[in-house]
Amino acid sequence: MGKHTRENDFSPLENESVSSPEWDEKDDQIHFDFLEQVENLSDGELFDPEEDDPLPAADPVGAAPRPSAPESDGKKAAPGSREEPKAAVAVSEKAPQRPKKKPSSSSGTKKPASRKKRRKKKNRFRNGLIVYLLVLLVLIVGTLAVEWVYLDRDQKRIDAEAAETARIEAENAQRAAYEKAVYQAPQKAFEAWLAGTGPDYWTDLWYQNANENLDGQDRVRAYFAERFGDGMEAFKSLDYSAETPVYVLKNGDETLARITLSGYETQWSVTDVALQVRGDKSASVRVATGSRVFCNGTELDNGYITDSSSYFRYEPLRETLVNPVSWNTYTVDGLLLEPEMTVEPPADAVITETSEGDFLLCLDPEVGKPYQDKSVAFVKSYLFYYMSGYNGTWGNLYAALAHLTPGYQAYKDLQDTYNGVVWNTAYGNIDTSRTTAGDVVIWADNCYSVDVTYDANCTLNGQQIDYADATMRIYFLRTEGGGYVISNFETL
Repeated sequence: MGKHTRENDFSPLENESVSSPEWDEKDDQIHFDFLEQVENLSDGELFDPEEDDPLPAADPVGAAPRPSAPESDGKKAAPGSREEPKAAVAVSEKAPQRPKKKPSSSSGTKKPASRKKRRKKKNRFRNGLIVYLLVLLVLIVGTLAVEWVYLDRDQKRIDAEAAETARIEAENAQRAAYEKAVYQAPQKAFEAWLAGTGPDYWTDLWYQNANENLDGQDRVRAYFAERFGDGMEAFKSLDYSAETPVYVLKNGDETLARITLSGYETQWSVTDVALQVRGDKSASVRVATGSRVFCNGTELDNGYITDSSSYFRYEPLRETLVNPVSWNTYTVDGLLLEPEMTVEPPADAVITETSEGDFLLCLDPEVGKPYQDKSVAFVKSYLFYYMSGYNGTWGNLYAALAHLTPGYQAYKDLQDTYNGVVWNTAYGNIDTSRTTAGDVVIWADNCYSVDVTYDANCTLNGQQIDYADATMRIYFLRTEGGGYVISNFETL
């Protein structure tokens, strides 16, 4: 028998060209193959371990190297394998043949054509799946890229719009804040100025216009501390305007000050402060020449004298006065507070204040006491004479005339009253004990006077009666002998 060789026993790739699979098929064919492989997967065909190709047997020593099968997708072979050219290469008929795989007892005998077909279908499925995934990935990436571009563009537009809106809002807020600052600037300038004022400020302002310090600085400061204290309120004046802001300070209904500001936009300041408090208090006092006059503790000089004349008003004696006392009238006005006037008499003299606020020059109390006693005794007799009426009229009249001197007006006037008194009602329980005398006033070198105040009471038919409350002025004239007698009297 000759040497025999078996054909088509070594390689499952017999009579097939070593080339890439045909990928020129259309996408729908690939998709169809993909679905077909998915059906095979469901039948368990592709993943049957018995149907997988066994590891290739080692090549015989000295045999020519076996060409490696090209990758079905046309890519480079894995590292360590030999790369074959893409042109079709026929398998040599004399190449060593791989022994046939014995059929497995469990799976039965399968023809090489089935394995080749399954391998081809497996490779096509894998390659189709890769291509499908790559295309899907490209589509996803492309879609994401397009969306990213659009989103990025929209985001930039939104950011730009937001930035522009923020810029406009910031400008509007800045403009509004500036307009508000401009509107509030006069008020804030006024409030800042007002916070820096106090009693000392207003006191100094008062004395800028006051001619004299007759009020007393301590009294003025206390006054302003009270007026510009807790009860003070600030208001916009009725003539307030944006160009000329004017404020007023008030305490109740009293306007204390008027404040005017000048400036522009946010630059404002107080430029004029006018006190509305007026010095409208005044006082006048009449004193004997040589007396010292004080207003709130400040002595007044002759510049405050507004009149110099005789204070003596009783006409029947005006022409009889010898070296009459002269009187000066001191007047102060324009004061902030009610003034307190005080007077000091000339040396070794005494003064007394009348109900009118005048200060009269008087005798020393001890020297003047005899004149006071004589005046009180005469007035009591005079009252008893009148209150007794028709009861003992002659006796009562002569008892009163006993205190007078014939030849003087007082004696004659009292004597002439008889015809009127004799017809008067006679009162009982006559009481003239509440009769007092004031200081002895000096009118001239030859004339004094005493003011006697009395409160006479009596009864009529058992009823209490307040007969009279009055003051009688008794005048004394010096006689040629040097003594003094009651010359005249009048009821004030």
